[in-house]
Amino acid sequence: MARLEFKYLVPNTRKEELMKDIMPYLKHDYYSEKREQKEYTVRSIYLDTPVLTSYYEKLAGLKIRNKFRIRGYNELTPDSIVFVEIKRKENDFVSKDRALLFFSELKDFLNRNDLTKIRNHSIEYEKRLASAKNFLFYLTKDKLEPIINVVYEREAMECKFGSGLRVTFDMNIRSYLTHCFDNLFNNVEMETLFPSHFILEIKYNKALPQWVPVIINKYNLRKESLSKYALSIDWHLKNKVLIHSI
Repeated sequence: MARLEFKYLVPNTRKEELMKDIMPYLKHDYYSEKREQKEYTVRSIYLDTPVLTSYYEKLAGLKIRNKFRIRGYNELTPDSIVFVEIKRKENDFVSKDRALLFFSELKDFLNRNDLTKIRNHSIEYEKRLASAKNFLFYLTKDKLEPIINVVYEREAMECKFGSGLRVTFDMNIRSYLTHCFDNLFNNVEMETLFPSHFILEIKYNKALPQWVPVIINKYNLRKESLSKYALSIDWHLKNKVLIHSI
């Protein structure tokens, strides 16, 4: 289901105060709640064409565009699950095609188009299988290649009252260039995008609860276009780091 997604850049110094204001309406989601620090690590290797089509479409402000990534979470374990994802954006609406498989089987899936690697763990298996086929279609058609690994800690909350609202704090956003998928879970020295800020994301399906704009206005936050992929590429280009064939 497509949903609206808005992003704001917030100083780290406002996090505690902001959290106090929003938590009467929210609760930590399952994945944050089970972690001691109430946050989990998100790891995404973004793929793009040899001429960085997704990146330049973002810069050009195309209203309809796709991003492609392999996403994993937290630390590497023998049974680590990853998602192959197409993130679709149409104006302010965002949707995802995603399918999951074991990280240990990712190479077979990508190199052999092996759809048997997709995990059949829910009633949405046919949908996930179609998502995997779409991913492989673009992988071949557009000659997609791994470009950069973007990593951050996420504290995620959801509405207590079932509105579908989701609020995330994405912190310590960092990245490094990569040309393979093997190092998705590597902990290496990375370049930090916003040492003194985090990205607040507000996501909802239809109606935005009335308290949300009140708090946004209280903190004088401004909606911004904050693509972690594009911002990471920007950093490396600005610092004259070679990116593929650029």
